[in-house]
Amino acid sequence: MNKSMREIESNLAVSDCVVYVLDARAVLSCFNPSFDRKINVPIVYVLNKADIAPTDVVNGWLNKLSSAKCTAIATDGTDGSTRKRLIAAIKSVCAETLAKQNKRGLNEHLRAMVIGVPNTGKSTIINTLCGKSRLNTGDKAGVTRSTTWCRVDNTLDVLDTPGTLYPKIASRVVGENLAIIGSIKDEIVDVTELACALVSRLRDIAPEAVTARYGFDINSVDDFTALEHIAQKRAFKMRGGALDVDRAASAVIDDYRKCRLGKIALERNDG
Repeated sequence: MNKSMREIESNLAVSDCVVYVLDARAVLSCFNPSFDRKINVPIVYVLNKADIAPTDVVNGWLNKLSSAKCTAIATDGTDGSTRKRLIAAIKSVCAETLAKQNKRGLNEHLRAMVIGVPNTGKSTIINTLCGKSRLNTGDKAGVTRSTTWCRVDNTLDVLDTPGTLYPKIASRVVGENLAIIGSIKDEIVDVTELACALVSRLRDIAPEAVTARYGFDINSVDDFTALEHIAQKRAFKMRGGALDVDRAASAVIDDYRKCRLGKIALERNDG
């Protein structure tokens, strides 16, 4: 993480703007304080995976994040309109830089650095911009390992950076949110504990989604018992017949990530 932050800080000096990619289901948790302290250029906020978040939640964040020097757009990363809208947004926040280039008789050319915590879809956004798969992508944290400049067209270059988490995540809720959306590697997470945290969120946010998917009232049981119910419904059993709660926990997390429970955001902004 320290190496990534040094590379990001170095490349900020030659970047005209930052494209800040956030997961639309947990926008607030995706803000990295280490980034925010260093950014001194205009920002385009990209609420990625907006197709699996409620529309009203996405719109609330778009309104919150748009300002005089920043703009925000929603995308699912691979949507056909993403390229055109993102290029337009970059040129909009960099209007002052473009005006200076035109005044000096220079050809228009911008450099945009793409940042975000792991697994928000930065590389997918860049591949969509470039029109082909220039970078490795994957539905897991840690796919991008180094910074890479990519040519979009004659007027724009973009820099992909490794997904970088905070040096220290002080809030347990933020850490759980990041783990639920896959920004923290599954291998270092207690899957059953994480699934219990997700069940607790679902009880408050969308209890009907659990009933529709698994066939029981989530408000009638505690978090762990809910996982046992799911294991029973899915016939997840270990050798000897005991319920395989860990497998049920993995199934719940996977169902959430792949939108099988419906469009559910872990955080919203109504202000």
